[in-house]
This record gives sequence, C-alpha cells and structure tokens, in this order.
Amino acid sequence: NDFGRNGSKPTHPELLDWLALDLMEHGWSLKHLQRRILTSATWRQSGLPRKEALAVDAGSRLLWRFPPRRLEAEVIRDSILRVAGQLNTAMGGPGFRDFKMYRHKGSWVYDPIDPEGSEFNRRSIYRTWARGNVHPLLSPLDCPDPSTTTPTRSITTTPLGALSLMNTSFVLRMSDHLAERLQLEAGDDAKAQITLGFRLAYGREPRGVEIGPCHDFVAKSGLAAFCRVLFNANEFLYVN
Repeated sequence: NDFGRNGSKPTHPELLDWLALDLMEHGWSLKHLQRRILTSATWRQSGLPRKEALAVDAGSRLLWRFPPRRLEAEVIRDSILRVAGQLNTAMGGPGFRDFKMYRHKGSWVYDPIDPEGSEFNRRSIYRTWARGNVHPLLSPLDCPDPSTTTPTRSITTTPLGALSLMNTSFVLRMSDHLAERLQLEAGDDAKAQITLGFRLAYGREPRGVEIGPCHDFVAKSGLAAFCRVLFNANEFLYVN
C-alpha cells in the first residue's frame, strides 16, 4: 500500500532483483522462494546487538541482526492454549463466536464474551470476526480493527497490553489449566513442575539462577500465578 511517493527506496535493490530472477528461474514457486529466504544465513542470524552496528543502523534496515519482534495477537492466544494443553486442533467447518449479538435502536451490537469449552479453544483463524467487536485480549495486543483495512500491523508496548495478559479471564483460566497440567505430568515436586513449565513455554531447561526465585514465587503465590508469569515473559511473547 506504500508504493510510489508514500514508500521508501529499498535498502537492498540488488538482492530484490536477484530474488526475483531466482523466483522466475524456479517456475515462480513461492515455496522455493520462502525456502531460499528462511534457510539463508541472514534470516537465521541471532538477535544479539553489537554496539558498533547499533551506532550505524539501530533499526537493522541493513539486515545485520534479527530484530526482536513480538508475536501477533492471535499467535499469542494460540500459544497460550497450546502450552496449557487446551488447544483444539480440529480443522475446517464453521468458526466459533466469542461475542453475543443483539439489536439496539435498529443496529446490531456485538458484545465480547469469554465462552468456555473445547469448541471455543480452536485456533484464532477460526474465530468469527464481527465489525465493531473489541476483543479484551487481542485488541490491546494490536489485533487490527475488523472494520478498517490494515495492510501493516502496528506493534506497540502499552500498559493495556500487559494488563490484558495479566488479568483477562481467558489468561487466568489458561493459567489454572497449565497449573493442573504441571501437577498431573510433573507430580508434586515444585522443581519438576518449574522445569516442565519452562520446557513447555520456552522450549528449554530453566537456568540455575532461575530455579530458586521461581521456587520461592510458587511457594508464596501458587502454581497458577507462576504459570501466568510464564505467559507474560518476553521470552514467550517475542521472537529473537
């Protein structure tokens, strides 16, 4: 949507020309193009910064690092469901509705609700969109307004996003489910529960310096509160 005067010149025009030629030479296969990009050394770079590079190109327009980016709102929701063991992977069919409809003064009104049940735990791609409906979790995480066109999503860091990840009924319920899963699969040992939580949420073992504070937090605030912390950490929300 930003071609012409509304856009900016590409940072790597020779690279774009080379990729376009490579796409043509391989039968216009988008899968080949995606594979070429995703397996490149540039794409697989670390997100770690370097002082000398930051001084020249803080936004990494020249592709010297992988800029950390937050997951899309729908992906965050789906990831929470997955880690909590509640994701319904059924494919196809009609979408689910997490709003109630009623007429008011000649117009339809769509009020958000948080329905429970497996049929409402499907991937967000199966969520039925209603214009004028504001989702209490997705909207503060920059999910676009369905009543407007949004070619590029904004990514913001606001108190509303953090508060929605801490206090919405969906997150609270999924934290309880994850706590139940940790107790079921790891037993009553707090260290084993913490270790499994890290494996499920972050795909790694907890570091030695992390186990002690986590253990103290679980003892003070409970396992469900610890699960809520896992969902709110940058490591869960961002790709580095």
